[in-house]
Parts: sequence; C-alpha cells; structure tokens
Amino acid sequence: MLRERLKLIIEKNPSLRELEDDLLNLVSSIDSEDTLIIVMAGSAAEGRYVSGISDIDILVIKKEGPPISRITSIKDIDVEITFLGLGDAVEALKSRNYFVSQALDKGIYLKGEENKKTVFNLV
Repeated sequence: MLRERLKLIIEKNPSLRELEDDLLNLVSSIDSEDTLIIVMAGSAAEGRYVSGISDIDILVIKKEGPPISRITSIKDIDVEITFLGLGDAVEALKSRNYFVSQALDKGIYLKGEENKKTVFNLV
C-alpha cells in the first residue's frame, strides 16, 4: 500500500523516481503502531517539486508525543519530517498553522487517510 501511495507522488514528480526506494525505506522507518497519519506535503504532493531546489516535507501525526522537527537527506535532497502528537495537531489546526492545515488538506496520505476526518472533527 505504501509503495502505491508513493507512486502517486512520483507520477506527479518524475524527477523523484530515482528516490522511490529510499523514500519507501524512510517512511517505513518512521511508521509505528502509534502512527495515525503520514502525509507528504508541499511541492512534492502538489506536483511542483523541482530537483535541486525543492525539499521534501512529511507530516507525521502520532497518538501522542512531543512536537519534533527532524531534517534528514536522501541523495543530497533535504527531507523535513515534522512529528506531532494528536493534541498538538489539533491545536495547530485551531491556530491555523499553515503547514499542518495545508498538509492535511492537500497532501498525499501515505498512511491514515481514514483518520483525516477524525482529526478535523476534533477541531
């Protein structure tokens, strides 16, 4: 399922094709039992990724946990991963946090699209 969802991103951004396996490994490594949602956001989700200029943004919502922002790289491309607990994600939506609201509204869900409605209902 995860690979199929990544293929949607690659169809929109053919220059990411060479990163497919690395992205799959990265997303698999951040997934866990308490992960509610993993969503690819920003230019990669919107089909505007530009090799050498864009980064890759991932939002991860877990049942609970502190907010953490982590930057890693795949073949010299920055990947920014934002981890939020469910409560912090709801608060971010209430305060109209642009990144979180755009990610949840326009991003490509790699996991947990069925949880999107639950998160928005808590707002």
